Amino acid sequence: MNKVLLISENTLKTYTLVNDNVDGKYILPAIQTAQDIDLETLIGKSLLNKLCKLVETGEISNNTNYKLLLDDYITPYLCWQVLSTIQIGLNYKFSNSGIISNEDERKSKLDYKNNQLLQEQYKHFADSYAGKLKDYLCSNSDKYPEYNQCLDYSHKEDVEYCGIYLGDIPNRGYKYK
Repeated sequence: MNKVLLISENTLKTYTLVNDNVDGKYILPAIQTAQDIDLETLIGKSLLNKLCKLVETGEISNNTNYKLLLDDYITPYLCWQVLSTIQIGLNYKFSNSGIISNEDERKSKLDYKNNQLLQEQYKHFADSYAGKLKDYLCSNSDKYPEYNQCLDYSHKEDVEYCGIYLGDIPNRGYKYK
């Protein structure tokens, strides 16, 4: 299956604080990362694959349940998760001489600590939307049978099929320093 993005660069720029001049080469990998890592962990591989297939084939607009899920729950979550994800990529770049930070003479740049606080704030917004998404899926699981399908024992609903359960997603408590 081709890599399908559930939100576009334009959607991100329309519904968030991302300026129109931010290059897509920074946005698209952040969308892909947020979708492949964070969203897949949240909703499961089966449901993510179903949504991607519906978007890729254009059938999403004919399916009111999945369209509602995408528009009202997944899009807001992904927008804020991408804002959290993109912070480091926008401010720090890899080059032949090492990691450099973007500096411009006419603009003041956030220091690393404030950048981290902003990233955490966006993550907090994303986590709030993640909670709403999980609540909606749990309350409407009959409309989304893929949500309860087990592909890798990564969800709370899979607990009867595996010997250990380590808590709910997305708050696993990972801290990177």
